[in-house]
Amino acid sequence: MINGSAISYKKSGSGPPLVFFHGWIGNEDTFGPCHADFARHYTVYRPAWPGYGNSSPLSNFSIEDLVEIGRKFILSMGHTSVTLVGNCLGGNVAMELARLHPGMVERLILIELYAYFPQYLYILLLPGFNKILYRMVFKTRFGFNLLNSFVPLQQTNGNNGWMYTWEGFNRTPVESALGFLKAIRRFSQKMLKIYKESYRTNLPVIYIEGGRSFGPIKDFINLACLCFHNLTVVGIPESLHNPVVEQPELFNQRVLKELNYR
Repeated sequence: MINGSAISYKKSGSGPPLVFFHGWIGNEDTFGPCHADFARHYTVYRPAWPGYGNSSPLSNFSIEDLVEIGRKFILSMGHTSVTLVGNCLGGNVAMELARLHPGMVERLILIELYAYFPQYLYILLLPGFNKILYRMVFKTRFGFNLLNSFVPLQQTNGNNGWMYTWEGFNRTPVESALGFLKAIRRFSQKMLKIYKESYRTNLPVIYIEGGRSFGPIKDFINLACLCFHNLTVVGIPESLHNPVVEQPELFNQRVLKELNYR
């Protein structure tokens, strides 16, 4: 139990600790296609955020709450410093944990982050209407296909045809998904200016770009270049938005190469 939520996680491998933070519609298995290759070199941890996977929910949580949960999770596993990997909104949490607790992060690996709140999701913040709209757009095949005509979302891929995005929207509780959006919105209003104007670090950072980044994800690379003085950008143009599940073999190969595991 961490800060009121029972955190579910999966562990594999041996070696230095590496922790995966999943994104908006993820769970303990988001990084499942990656864990075997990384587990040859690291002790790999895959926690699920509150309200995702088998973790118990929290109401009205903030990004700062998730940072604290991430910090306490790392300490509870017996580690004081880790390699931290985060995709999508989970990457935003990882980045803030590294800013607040730089001694806990040896290296940061970020995958397709937002900078910060996606403008096209503002409508999902409207009380009363947001839950209905979320179900219509993300939990019906018609709505998902319509959304996919504007935003490149993975449907099938080389990972045995796993329809991760469609399944993710369907398995994620509405309250958890909307709670994450509210949290990142509040956080961006408070922190984006600080990141742009003053946060600078020499922490080693690898940033993974998909093949069809869009909107605020495209904008993030500009923020990354400002903040991170020791930045390596790795492109995976064969993927769309989430190389971890869309092209896991290429993701593993290219990231592990940057980590000097060939």
